Amino acid sequence: KQFEFSPSVIEVNKGDKVRLIVTSVDVPHGIAIKEYGINEQLSPGKPVTIEFTADKQGSFTAYCSVLCGSGHSSMKGKLIVK
Repeated sequence: KQFEFSPSVIEVNKGDKVRLIVTSVDVPHGIAIKEYGINEQLSPGKPVTIEFTADKQGSFTAYCSVLCGSGHSSMKGKLIVK
């Protein structure tokens, strides 16, 4: 939702198969995690399933990739792969 991801931090273990089911609850958004090649558009009320293997260890920024309003640039989350 504007202007946050909930949860804001997702922790997984290296090698995990990850399935995120992501839904915007208000306006069009996007979710992108550059290091994993993820960039999905999110329409309000329509779940999007994102699946990948967490094969890179570290802390990665998830950010909104669709201009969603005045707080767009601060809409970030974190994927931590242990």
